[in-house]
Amino acid sequence: MGRHDREIGELLRFAAGMVPPEVQSEDVLDHLDHEEWELVLDLLGEFDGHTWQTPRYWALLAEAALQMGVDEAWFQWRCVESIQGVLRVELVLGRDAEPLQARGERPTWDVTGKHQRLAALWIESKPVLGPGERATARLRPFVPPAWAHLIRGDVITLQGRSPGTATIIERVPPRP
Repeated sequence: MGRHDREIGELLRFAAGMVPPEVQSEDVLDHLDHEEWELVLDLLGEFDGHTWQTPRYWALLAEAALQMGVDEAWFQWRCVESIQGVLRVELVLGRDAEPLQARGERPTWDVTGKHQRLAALWIESKPVLGPGERATARLRPFVPPAWAHLIRGDVITLQGRSPGTATIIERVPPRP
């Protein structure tokens, strides 16, 4: 095992050590022992819960992904969510909408009926959302306090070349 592999293992062990015992999986520890870094990274990135997942946890996973040559974007996204809060929606594009990329989009949203706001978009289940299609997505508002009034069940409007609507399905407030 080279030094590089040892460092990846250390990053993943630090992250695994942050997982609470009631959430921890024996699979993670077993894969760590067998130096199956990709599996460990996947497992650590899929744990549920928001209260224990700190920015440091996600930063460790992002760095491990980077060292492994794996796309670290998901872990960086979750790092920001661990600070800023989580906003998940059920997004439905209009039938006349242009296809919407799962990542990299920063569309405009009507969040109040008169105020437009920007939020980065991450569609969870597919690489492109087509006209009339539905998917669960995550939003990362550029100005989080402007979105603080939203609660589960609220509907916001996606504007621009890919119009649609989004119903709030989960909102976890920012860390204190």
